[in-house]
Amino acid sequence: MISDDDGVVRRVKAERSRCWWTAIVVVGVGAAALIGGSGYAVMKGVEGDQATVAGVVAGMGFALVVLGALMAWWSRPGRPIDIAACREGARRDKLQRERTQQLVLFPVILLLFMAQAHTAMHRVLGGDHNFGAYIQILLPVLYGWLIPVLVMGWDWHAQKNRRFLEDELTQLMRARSMILAFMVLMGGATVALGLGLWRADYGVMALPYVLALGGASAGLRFAWLDREAGRDG
Repeated sequence: MISDDDGVVRRVKAERSRCWWTAIVVVGVGAAALIGGSGYAVMKGVEGDQATVAGVVAGMGFALVVLGALMAWWSRPGRPIDIAACREGARRDKLQRERTQQLVLFPVILLLFMAQAHTAMHRVLGGDHNFGAYIQILLPVLYGWLIPVLVMGWDWHAQKNRRFLEDELTQLMRARSMILAFMVLMGGATVALGLGLWRADYGVMALPYVLALGGASAGLRFAWLDREAGRDG
């Protein structure tokens, strides 16, 4: 007969094995992108759009290599297993804490991308239709969408761990967070409309900020509510 502790150990080992091989794939893809982008730029001596695209590919490859290396280190074979920390109650707390940390970290990353997007928007509106500039503009918008996806629990990780991340308190916090995001979007879109009627280019420049702020407000509101709930016990 298999004891509860044996079941926990087997589950953790299986999860770490999947994570390990996923990390190897991520590192491989990242290394290919890093070497390919850097090599193309060096060998061809490209400029303009081609140089920007090569730089973006190399940068994404580097990020994937770092991410894959961290995943591989965390799931490395032979790492000790803390059985108490892997039981369902502790696992629930860990997963919920990780979700909250993501919802704080992603708005910070979004803000960094937004600083680059601001310059890129000036270039595009000035007539410089550079492919790299469009990518810089889209990145904070994508993060603006990603954060509400995490709040709603629509991502793959949340669906996989649904029984740990779904409860009445989560649903309440989710509703309050999305209501705030909706109000931010409505207010921001109204301001963008007013700016667009005055100066069309100002209205266009305001839209990425509105989308980014709408997404960030949902994530930060959820993280704040989760923190307050934890403080109340």
